[in-house]
Amino acid sequence: MKRKAKIPVTLLKDIPNVGTVGNVISVHRAYMRHELFPKRLAEYVKRYTGPLDRNKVAEEKEQAEAVETTVQSTVSHNKIHNVALKNQELIDKLLDVKSLVFERNVMPKEDGAEGDSQALYGSLTKTDVVKLLEEVHGIVIDKEALHMDDKIKSTGEYTCVAKLMYAGQTTLKLHVVPSKADS
Repeated sequence: MKRKAKIPVTLLKDIPNVGTVGNVISVHRAYMRHELFPKRLAEYVKRYTGPLDRNKVAEEKEQAEAVETTVQSTVSHNKIHNVALKNQELIDKLLDVKSLVFERNVMPKEDGAEGDSQALYGSLTKTDVVKLLEEVHGIVIDKEALHMDDKIKSTGEYTCVAKLMYAGQTTLKLHVVPSKADS
């Protein structure tokens, strides 16, 4: 008669004449399958590694998590610091910009229309401001950092606020004038 192999299991509860919680023991497969596992007294061990000290494993896990948390917080602080420095440099550059002048095609004034402003063909948007800042002044800024009341649809003077994270905000003056071809 062939003897059946025993398998390693980890005890989840104290069992008299068998073992205590956390012990890894060898039992017959049928005993595990029919008695221990259904009653949640033991669990299968995928790879036998010897007796397991649960307290030591828990301490090592806590230490690893503490080190990981420290590393993550240091990295996030460095990222925030770098963003703050970059944005402060952008604010300094924007403060040097006195005003932005946009030349646009305008619609002819209707008879009896009053006021100095003229309607534009199209409108002036945040994207136009970002493009002019990059092309003329070499300042690269995200259009989401700019805050305007609405699209500009007529000539005149307007303001645009640049709000940068961790660095503050500054106000830009926008002058929309008719293009020289329209004059």
